[in-house]
Amino acid sequence: HWRDARITTIYEGTNGIQAIDLVGRKLTMRGGAVVSEELDAIGALDDALSAHPELALVRERLTASIAVARRTSAWLLEHSSEPSSWLAGATPYLRLLATVVAGGLMARSALAALDELAAGGDEEFLRAKVATARFFCEQLLPQADGLESAVCGGAEPLAFETALLAR
Repeated sequence: HWRDARITTIYEGTNGIQAIDLVGRKLTMRGGAVVSEELDAIGALDDALSAHPELALVRERLTASIAVARRTSAWLLEHSSEPSSWLAGATPYLRLLATVVAGGLMARSALAALDELAAGGDEEFLRAKVATARFFCEQLLPQADGLESAVCGGAEPLAFETALLAR
């Protein structure tokens, strides 16, 4: 049990390292263009999604979450000279961006399933793909929006907590 319980601290540390790498190195590549281009690619699904009424809420949620990802990315870039601020937002930003990218992948999956369904594919399987994508985008994707304040909150709340622990 002791050996297995240690994996949680390793996992937490690995996520933190990946988050720091994301905001400190990957987000700043080409002045934020790498992340911006990925968000553009997800946003490009808008026209295809608008052609399917059953994906209207997927489209709405994806559009809102892309906007949040753009705002948080811009905030982190603006504060790149303040390591404590962007480090404080790194982990929630990783979660936010991963959720938005996953939402884009799920939306693509739904569109592909509907195209294959129109071509006479396996209805039960393809409807399940659409239902899974809808569930993710309608129920889980909005959680990314709630991370904006954690990403952009700066380091002050963490510094205050650290000062209390030092007493």
